[in-house]
Parts: sequence; structure tokens; C-alpha cells
Amino acid sequence: MAKAAELILERPGMRSSTSNTIFVTQTFCYHWTSPLQDTIAPLLKGYQVGLEIGDNDRACFCLVGRMYYLFFTGRTLGSIQKELEAAANVMTQLKQEESKLKITILLSSVKKLRGLDPDASDKMLDSILASAAETRNNLSAYVNVMKLEVFVFFQQWKEAIDLVQKAGNVRLFLSSTFVVVRYTFLAALTYLKAAQSSSGWKKRQMKKCAHKTIQLIQGWAKNGNVNVVHYLRILGAELAVLNGKKGEAKESFNAAIAASSRNGFLQDRALAHELTSAYFKAQGDEFWRDYHIECARTCYQEWGCSEKVEQLNVNK
Repeated sequence: MAKAAELILERPGMRSSTSNTIFVTQTFCYHWTSPLQDTIAPLLKGYQVGLEIGDNDRACFCLVGRMYYLFFTGRTLGSIQKELEAAANVMTQLKQEESKLKITILLSSVKKLRGLDPDASDKMLDSILASAAETRNNLSAYVNVMKLEVFVFFQQWKEAIDLVQKAGNVRLFLSSTFVVVRYTFLAALTYLKAAQSSSGWKKRQMKKCAHKTIQLIQGWAKNGNVNVVHYLRILGAELAVLNGKKGEAKESFNAAIAASSRNGFLQDRALAHELTSAYFKAQGDEFWRDYHIECARTCYQEWGCSEKVEQLNVNK
């Protein structure tokens, strides 16, 4: 369908539909079967063409999609922040308030990861979440995704599971964007961590939720989604930890690191190293614990996640 839409654009007189077509195909379609990185350049083109033809709504939709996908592909946080600040200014001039709020959500999260006035970032996200709850739009879903993102990177698992349980069906409001894929992975990881730290009925419940969520991602991978391969490796490793399968856990952690590195997801490589370090710490293996935490620190530093690096230094 996406290819057909692009072919239609080649017909005379179809330039007015260019920005909308790029927005739909690149935001909702191609990430299911192609590398997420491949959507970045087309979405920028959609933004530029939209401005040229006066389709400011779709232009800004393309820009919002591009910024989130830059974040999810592991682009350095410093470079993303600069683009987000510029995008917010553009959207103010174009009076694109909802798109600006989505940019603000991402910008606040990036600043928190960088350690730039985290309290102000929290207040901004909470304010947007409160307003979104009253109007029932999809902004609350974006806030919950980014809050969960931060909780996971800071290993705040209690806050993470509280969010997942209170947020409800976030996927319902995120349609078919990659944002829903990312949230599903983060939720699955959160369920596994909750199961690992629980016992009895709660452990069984969390494990059941994790299995159900992982099955969604497995289905996407089976249908050709190359962007979730390393997600499944990370989740497989943590599931093996939960089940006490040490050999499988070690093998899956190594595969997760390799897949994240190979596919260019820098932030997820950092996360995989950190989770691997925690695994070896639990096994009493100080050498591999220290090796992987140093690798995680290096990756987080390269990503520009200064607050996380500081956290690792404090816990050293």
C-alpha cells in the first residue's frame, strides 16, 4: 500500500499530496519492514515539501515523527536537543500547538537524560499529562512513553511498573507508529523486572503480562520487523534470568549487545551492557560485571546521557 501511494505521487498534479503521503508511509508503514533509520531522510523531505506547498499541518507531523525516530534510533542527545529547540520555534511561528507539545514532551525527556534541570522537565511532563487527561487526546500516551523511557534508563523499576499499570492501553492511542513498538518493548522489560523482584501470585501475574507482551513483538519480528531483533534478545535474556537458565541468559545477553551494536541502536547497546552487568553481579562474577558496566558507561557517554553516566559513577 505504501509503494502504491508513492507511485500515485508520480502522477501530474499530485504534489499537493506529497507531504501527507510521506507522513503516512514513513510514520505508519515502512518501520514495520525496513530499518527505522531509513525513515529519517524522507520525513525531513516531507517537512520541507509541506512548508513549500503550504501544508503546514502535515509538514509538522513529519517533523514530529522524524524527531521521535531520531531519538529511538540512538542519535546523540545533544544533537537531538538542538533540533528539538529549533523545531519548537518553528511550530510556535506556524501555530501548530499539538505538534509543539509533542516536541516539548521529547525535549523535556532529552533534557532530563542529559541532567539539565530535571525538576523542570518533570513539571512540564506532568502538566501536559494533566491537560491531556482532560481533553482525552493522544498526548498522554506520548508522555507515558517518554516517562517510561526515562524510568527504564535510570533503572527505576518500581516507578516503571506503576506507570505501566496505571497508563492503561497506551498502544490504543499510538496507532501504528514506531512509538507503539518502543512502548511495547519497554513495558515487556518492565514486567520481567517486576516478576524478578516478586514472588507468589504477583510474580506469576507479572510473568504472564511479560509473555503476552513479548508475543506481540515476536509476531512483528516474524512478519519482518528488523527493528525489534535486539529487543527480543534483551527480553529473552531477562526471561532466562527469571527462569533461572544461566547459560541461556548469558548467550542472550551477548546476542543482545551484538544486535544492538550491529543495527546502530547506541542507547539500547548501553542498556544491554548495563543489564548484562547486573546479571553477572548477581552471579558473583566481578570481572564481567565491571567489564560490562564500563562498556555501558562508554555507550551512555557517547549517547550524551550525562545524568546516567553520573548515576553510574555514584554507584561505582
